[in-house]
Amino acid sequence: MQYYIFDAVSPNDDAPFLELPEEIDLIESIMGKKPDFYELPIEIQAEIDEGEEVVYTDIINPGVPLFSEKMKSSLDELGVDNIDYYPVVIVEWETKEVLANYWLAIVKDLIACIDLENSEISKNASGREIITKFAVDHTKTTGSNLFRFHHIPGLVIINDDLKEKLSKIEFTGVRFQHTNEYTRDV
Repeated sequence: MQYYIFDAVSPNDDAPFLELPEEIDLIESIMGKKPDFYELPIEIQAEIDEGEEVVYTDIINPGVPLFSEKMKSSLDELGVDNIDYYPVVIVEWETKEVLANYWLAIVKDLIACIDLENSEISKNASGREIITKFAVDHTKTTGSNLFRFHHIPGLVIINDDLKEKLSKIEFTGVRFQHTNEYTRDV
């Protein structure tokens, strides 16, 4: 079984600069914890310079994944049921004009499936061990087609079956990076 990092194309110079509201806790969101939002939809402010060309892609990732309606519907139709979605409106920070509608995607499954024996681990300047390249132990993925790693929760991972199905849909700004290509500098 092959696995891919599922994310927005980065860098995306045409994406809006988004200011996440305080109510979105990055750590808790990445760890798959159910948030307690004050009000829905969540308003995220965008700072856009006058005359700037902005492209709203099917995934925007300002620290947490925001999925377009097309992405959410596609994942729903493909049977991905381990994501909690919360409606988001992206508004222009000065005028409050609604620019786009998205879904905050909280992936609920964190799986300890990194094969540490076949991964590369280095120590950073403070002596903390960091996984710089990893291998996936598919016997521990519990058959999930989309999940986050327990050891690297910032990454959303999909299996090759889901990747092939999603690749047949015309998305913009979406990348599928094979996990063998992942490297992290220490």
